Amino acid sequence: MAYRGEGRWRIARENTYTWPSVVVGLFLLAVGLFMVGRWAGFVLAGNMPEGLWTVENDRYLVFRIGAEGTVALLAVVGGFGLLRGRPWGTATALVALGGLLHSTVDSLGFSLLSAPESSPLLLGVLGGVLLSFVGLHFGRR
Repeated sequence: MAYRGEGRWRIARENTYTWPSVVVGLFLLAVGLFMVGRWAGFVLAGNMPEGLWTVENDRYLVFRIGAEGTVALLAVVGGFGLLRGRPWGTATALVALGGLLHSTVDSLGFSLLSAPESSPLLLGVLGGVLLSFVGLHFGRR
């Protein structure tokens, strides 16, 4: 909705606070910050001896870190957008949730083979992502 005010056209801010958007916003902030912390800890621990060209499981890690870093950034921005009640927050959160869904399923497949102790955490994140999609759908105005 646009309105005329102070001689310029501006977009009216529409607050879209609902309890599902607040819960999903907090979930996205927590998961996004956790992803950033996890990858920062991985890199700072010296697990990339060849730098950007480190290969793990026949794949360059830099592309995975870049993709998950983008998802983490979108999750943090989408979480803030939802918590502030901005209309763009929902769209950004949905894109972030799609990336989290892919990343979680991929990581779950890897963890079942190599690190089964992290599988319950990933199953919890997967459930949170799926419930977030449902919450955003039924929580819209």
